[in-house]
Amino acid sequence: MKRYIIFLPIFLWATSMAGAEVKIDDASVHRSGDSVRVDFKMTIPSRTVGSDYVQRFTPVIKNGSDSVALDEIEIVGKRMQKLRRREEVLTGKKYEVTPYQAVNGSELQYEVVVPYESWMGDSPVALTLACEREGCCRVSPMPGIAVCRDVRLRPPYEPVVAPVAVEPSVAERLAEVEQVLFPMTQYEPYSESMQVWRDKGALKVYFPLDKSDLSRDYRDNGKTLDKIVDILKQIYADDRSDVGKILIVGFASPEGPTRRNERLAGARAQVLKEYVNQYLNLPDSLYEVANGGEAWGELRDMVEASSFDCKDKMLHIIDNTADLGRREWLLRQLEGGKPFGELLRSVFSDQRNSGYMRVYYTSEPDSNAITINEAQRLIAAGDYDGAIARLEPIQDDTRSLNTLATAYYRKGDKEHALTLFKKAAEAGDETAKQNIKNIENDY
Repeated sequence: MKRYIIFLPIFLWATSMAGAEVKIDDASVHRSGDSVRVDFKMTIPSRTVGSDYVQRFTPVIKNGSDSVALDEIEIVGKRMQKLRRREEVLTGKKYEVTPYQAVNGSELQYEVVVPYESWMGDSPVALTLACEREGCCRVSPMPGIAVCRDVRLRPPYEPVVAPVAVEPSVAERLAEVEQVLFPMTQYEPYSESMQVWRDKGALKVYFPLDKSDLSRDYRDNGKTLDKIVDILKQIYADDRSDVGKILIVGFASPEGPTRRNERLAGARAQVLKEYVNQYLNLPDSLYEVANGGEAWGELRDMVEASSFDCKDKMLHIIDNTADLGRREWLLRQLEGGKPFGELLRSVFSDQRNSGYMRVYYTSEPDSNAITINEAQRLIAAGDYDGAIARLEPIQDDTRSLNTLATAYYRKGDKEHALTLFKKAAEAGDETAKQNIKNIENDY
């Protein structure tokens, strides 16, 4: 498809020494891709050039101080033709035959293609014919002919690139919505000061009173267990994500003997680890199974947020009684046991869980996106070979194809570039689709 065509139905006449006329019409100057095409028809009447003369016309594209001369046109008189042939036979002299040579009484269709040069797009160009006459052992200049004026040759289209967003890893993306996930840089071994029960979105698995048997049918355990396994599987399926550590902290509610509760908390954490591992078969080194014992820290938070009339007394007992057995006994005795009975009904059931799981992950950066963006900077600097060298090894990542195609296109390998543009477009790259459309319209 030809674009940016200046088509001028001009009828121009040049007067030769013999007084006849040279007529030029259907003149056009246009750019197609990286080339500029000039064509026109020259009509040469029968007495344009005297028999002993040669008249030359040199088309020139001009823009200010910049210009390019095109293939010249020669009109050779009849006796001059004979003279040249005789001289060639007798002396061996060879006259250069121009691509465009005509005689009186003929028509000539002029068509020349030259490379586009950057100055041609700075401002409008003009097409003129520089004229000269040769004969009688001398060459004399003649008035030129203005063929086209104010021709705008827009620069060739150059494919564009779009910065590639650095994509988060699966683990990073999950961490935005699953608050059980933490980067490995935040990992530290479990201690009571961590207060893991305050984690928002924590995943908890519940157990009946005095039990450490894990049942999918108890409360929402099935849904929670499936979610835990799914999160871990998604992380392991991603080439850029990995599990650094799985922290499971087991707790038990404070009612009953302390030592028994501590054993129960440890057993609950262990059984959750075993459940997860039967689906993923992870090495023991990835697990930290911690015994949180009786969940007094969580109980204190719940009491403080409650509406108990004796809330301050309960908090005083929890904060100032170091012996855990006595602490429980004092709470049982408070106000005839009514507050403790309410704890049994509304609080302790939520504390009979295996605790709180944290998954610490490692994540590699989106190195391909970083490489693609670096290649785009090289293209902007004109280092096409450098860009290609970086992108070739990662072209299986379809995000690289438009940038790689652009490097090849600007380097001059347009056939290969178009193949890559089409692959990028087939992969859904909108910038590549627009590049293809603009390139097609540029020719």
